Amino acid sequence: MKPLFSIVIPTYNRGYILWKTIQSVQKQIYPNWELLIIDDGSIDDTKKVVAQFQQDPRILYFPIKNGGTAHARNVGLQKAKGEIVSYLDSDDIIYENFLSTAVEVFTKYPNKIFAIPNYNFRAEIYDENYHLVDFTEMVLRQTNNVTLKDIFHWKVKCAFGTGLLHKREVVKAGIKWDESLKYFDDWDFVLQLGTEFPNGFVHIPYVLYEYRQRFGTDGTCSNMSYGDLADGFGTIYLKHKDSPLMKGQNWYPAQIEKYTKMQKAFEKGEILSSVYRYFPEYGKQKK
Repeated sequence: MKPLFSIVIPTYNRGYILWKTIQSVQKQIYPNWELLIIDDGSIDDTKKVVAQFQQDPRILYFPIKNGGTAHARNVGLQKAKGEIVSYLDSDDIIYENFLSTAVEVFTKYPNKIFAIPNYNFRAEIYDENYHLVDFTEMVLRQTNNVTLKDIFHWKVKCAFGTGLLHKREVVKAGIKWDESLKYFDDWDFVLQLGTEFPNGFVHIPYVLYEYRQRFGTDGTCSNMSYGDLADGFGTIYLKHKDSPLMKGQNWYPAQIEKYTKMQKAFEKGEILSSVYRYFPEYGKQKK
């Protein structure tokens, strides 16, 4: 019997782009899926956009009170009926072989609990009117030999809000998205999986989705300061420092020191805001 996949999309005020994400799910070669769209209190036309797709009975819409992305993913995780759960940010897309490849991998490695594929990355920046101003080239962000230790040691940059797949054993183990975290909740979730299932990880060495990181004035964009990054790294380390897989890491305290120093330099006007790290020329124009 073909396993059912539950794909969870948390979304907030992204009706203008959500339709592309939904279409990428509908284009899957593998047909046995359900799509759970968790609307985290949107006040735009998200409901109307989703309604256009609900003639497909596999697409389910759940409006909830705004509680943040981690909360929305937890709601989706609890409602998911599939044997395998995956996550998809509402401005990203999965390629048509995303699910079919996942089926092959979990069939080949039946004892594995969670998987992470390779992905293409593009940074985008938006102006104060939420219009796309500039973007970077799409580039491959991972290698063909990713280990679980690489993830703990920050050798693989986290983008696990899209693309991560895991079996239902995760729910039975009591693992959920940490709603107390302001940053790096996606990295934290994978670290929880790795600690609970140290032999349960499998890397999928194929490019199966596109991840877009948005910068700018929109509240749904990435506006993390250098200080926020320092705080995020510190919180993650304190939470997971006793995990055996963290042994030998060298990002702590180096990353905290790095971003604390950069925050001070920004406050002195010596460097641009982190919002412009991919777009330095645009940042100089805005000074």
